[in-house]
Amino acid sequence: MDKTITSYITENNMLRTGDTVIAAVSGGADSMCMLFCLTELSKELSLSIHVLHVNHGIRGEEADSDEAFVKDYCIRNKIAFSSFYADVPAIAEKEGKTLEEAGREVRYNALFDAARTHSAAAVALAHNQNDRAETVLLNLLRGSGINGGVGIRPVTYRSGIKLIRPLLATSRARIEEILATAGISYITDSTNLSDAHTRNRLRSHIFPLLSEQINTRSIEHICNFAEDMAEASDFIASASEAALKDALTKGNARIVSGPATQGVRYTGSTDKVSVGEINSGSTASVQEAAINAEYLKALHPAVAAGVTRILVSKLTSSLKDISRVHITMITDLADAETSRIVSLPYGLTAQRTRNDILITMDNGQTENTPAEAFFSTRIYKGEELKTALELIKHDLADASSNKNCTKWFDYDNICGKLQFRYPQPRDTIAVLMGGSIRHKEAAKVFREAGITAVQAAKIPVAACGSDVIWIPGIRRCDSLRVTEKTKQILEITCSEPKTYDT
Repeated sequence: MDKTITSYITENNMLRTGDTVIAAVSGGADSMCMLFCLTELSKELSLSIHVLHVNHGIRGEEADSDEAFVKDYCIRNKIAFSSFYADVPAIAEKEGKTLEEAGREVRYNALFDAARTHSAAAVALAHNQNDRAETVLLNLLRGSGINGGVGIRPVTYRSGIKLIRPLLATSRARIEEILATAGISYITDSTNLSDAHTRNRLRSHIFPLLSEQINTRSIEHICNFAEDMAEASDFIASASEAALKDALTKGNARIVSGPATQGVRYTGSTDKVSVGEINSGSTASVQEAAINAEYLKALHPAVAAGVTRILVSKLTSSLKDISRVHITMITDLADAETSRIVSLPYGLTAQRTRNDILITMDNGQTENTPAEAFFSTRIYKGEELKTALELIKHDLADASSNKNCTKWFDYDNICGKLQFRYPQPRDTIAVLMGGSIRHKEAAKVFREAGITAVQAAKIPVAACGSDVIWIPGIRRCDSLRVTEKTKQILEITCSEPKTYDT
């Protein structure tokens, strides 16, 4: 066995004496070399090896032949073998996924089930040095940041299962040498020869060009770069976790659990948030996350991006389509005007509020309560006018009257057009400006109050046609004020005044 592979396994703490390991073996050169190395290493570490072969149901008889090849090798070498079959094309069609996505999910789930069944310490995958270099280059070309520059790590965890990659520092050429020396045959998946897949084109055309015309050690150098990026990424991740925990503790950030309307918030207290929880990726109940814009701006740009990435990870189970440009779009909101909003993958949106950057998930599962449910009305006329006028007098004397939950209007000029609803795009509100009544866009009133478009859409208003006459807690119109000539006074009460978190 190649001693560099043994050293790599030891240096990265992949396996220990007596461990049980699930080996993902397709029958190709990489997986056969990995299986050979593990069986050789088991002589020193007394490993218990269980091979799992996944038949994706894509290549028909060719796939069946691959399974038989791996099974025969395991029988001859007295290695525990099991296989798993799945009709990946049917699954992909049913779930609206690509064959690659559906196949990966089936494969990992089968490996994880096997690991749990056998109480395995790890699942071994046969990614090699070339695979890592390909992944790094693909990530960079797709707009990834530092995390993408890491490519594939030697040890990762997924669904609570330890994934190890013993050959990650071994080149494909060296793998073929090991197999030739040991007299071990392997099979070639025909799909790996097709230029239909981006990775295959990179492998067949770009990398040979780099090695032959740029630098013979180009793949090795890309992987060295990946190691540097891994160290930088780990450092930034640690600093980002600490910064976010500090922000949560001091009230400069928040993570909201459940539907946003419930307002259940996690803070930085030790019984609710830990660094592990911050970076765990557990997102099932998180509806929104926010961070103070000034706090974010004060951080080092790399840490600010790291904090933002963690917040995004709390709302979605995957960051696959979240690229460097998306993180930059969010952090740039720190210098944007109130109500600026950007759309992100996975149904996420980020908005600039008065003080914060708010990231929310629009999952379509929350519906507004009918606006009418928030309001009640009463009409004063005749002798009752005196009572209403006295109430109005007290309201006008209140410095915070805009936030009062009851307002009065000249009912004579409403002409039966009163309605209670949610804001609409062309809404205006009549305001007194320069001694005359002018119609101001309601959206602008919301922006000036630090209310985002997403938040405004959930605020019930009183209106007459397209003219909003009252936004509870923010402002009322100036065109329907009660005067000495008013014969009927309309009293509107908002039964559940809102507190707007801006």
